[in-house]
Amino acid sequence: MLCGLVRKRHPWGDAKAIKEEIDKRLVEILGPKTEADNIKPVKKKKEKPAKVEEKKVAVATAAPPTEEELNPYTIFPQPEENFKVHTEIFYSVGNIWRAHNTKEILEKHLKATGGKVMTRFPPEPNGYLHIGHAKAMFIDFGLAKERNGHCYLRFDDTNPEAEKKEYIDHIQEIAHWMGWEPYKVTYTSDYFQALYEHAVELIRKGLAYVDHQTAEEIKEYREKKMKPSQVYLK
Repeated sequence: MLCGLVRKRHPWGDAKAIKEEIDKRLVEILGPKTEADNIKPVKKKKEKPAKVEEKKVAVATAAPPTEEELNPYTIFPQPEENFKVHTEIFYSVGNIWRAHNTKEILEKHLKATGGKVMTRFPPEPNGYLHIGHAKAMFIDFGLAKERNGHCYLRFDDTNPEAEKKEYIDHIQEIAHWMGWEPYKVTYTSDYFQALYEHAVELIRKGLAYVDHQTAEEIKEYREKKMKPSQVYLK
């Protein structure tokens, strides 16, 4: 151990000379070696691996997999159940309340979709995909496939300056490489006018507002919380 520590500090030193110097210093401090110092320590015998029969017993007594482990999509409700309030417990988060609809809205939805699960995978085309996108694809594409539905590949192109065709092509290539087939490829920009009209309608109903603060004022409010947000309802 002492030789190793010296070698770390002096990697180019002569190993033989280092050992001789350490032995010399140890003799000065501890005195010459005795017969007990020359006795080699007895190594502990390694435990023999369990026999095949014992391994079989261990496997047989293991707890059977849960329904969620066999099919992770069971935590998601069926489309016709989405008028209920669904509560799930996630690790270190607590209860999660899922979005739900009224029976009237749900009936219109089921009529339009034929009762199929319709999902979307919405990446921003401003960079290459990473492991988080693979997890999202597993849920978005996987749930739709498991429920005999469809998954849209929706490019969230809300920031044109950062988006490139290179990323759009890459995302589609990786989705296919992962084994997923999009039902349709769409772009958020295709729906800008409709989204704008919905936003105006929400403001008219008093369910949304427009914040006219400058970027500096918003930053000051968020970081320092010195004054309330100044909003103007229209």
